[in-house]
Parts: sequence; C-alpha cells; structure tokens
Amino acid sequence: MSRTYDRPISIQRINETTETWEDAYKVHASINKTKADNQYLDAGSIRSKKNLTFEIRYFSDLEDISFNLQAYRIIYQGVPFSIEDYDDYMLQHRSVKILGVSY
Repeated sequence: MSRTYDRPISIQRINETTETWEDAYKVHASINKTKADNQYLDAGSIRSKKNLTFEIRYFSDLEDISFNLQAYRIIYQGVPFSIEDYDDYMLQHRSVKILGVSY
C-alpha cells in the first residue's frame, strides 16, 4: 500500500542568534492522529494538546532533525507542533515518521 503525501507542512528551525523560527523545509506529509490527545490544567482552564504523526519521504537533510529535536518544529494549518520523536524505520531511508505535539 503506497502512502499519499498530500498535506503541506513546514519544518522550521530556530535561528540561534536571533532566536526566531525560520522555514527550513516545505514538504508534503501523510498525517495521522496518534494516541488520545492530552488534556492538562493551566491556570484553572482545561487545555488539550493534539498528537499527530507526520510521515514524509526521506531526504538526507532530515537526519539533522534526529540529532537535534529541540531546534526544529512543524507548522501544520498554522498550528506549531514540537517534535517529540523521529523514526526512520530500520534506517531504510524510505520515509520518516515524526511525532508532533501541539503547544
């Protein structure tokens, strides 16, 4: 079964000197919801975090993300997602699954 990479996303990298987020890659992904979304209490109101898995075709520049998760984030439909996990299954370099959590 082949994947359909039909959802545009931006992968951003933090600029260390200016401390601003800059677009690093614009790619298309197959997106899937992971486990149940997390809810937490923040200043008396209930907030929820959305957990999504972004699967994208592999290209060698993505390997930097695997060693530096905190320096990257994903923007999908205007919502920022922190990168919590990076998975290149058995290092086959076919596709990469990235776990994103909204904040």
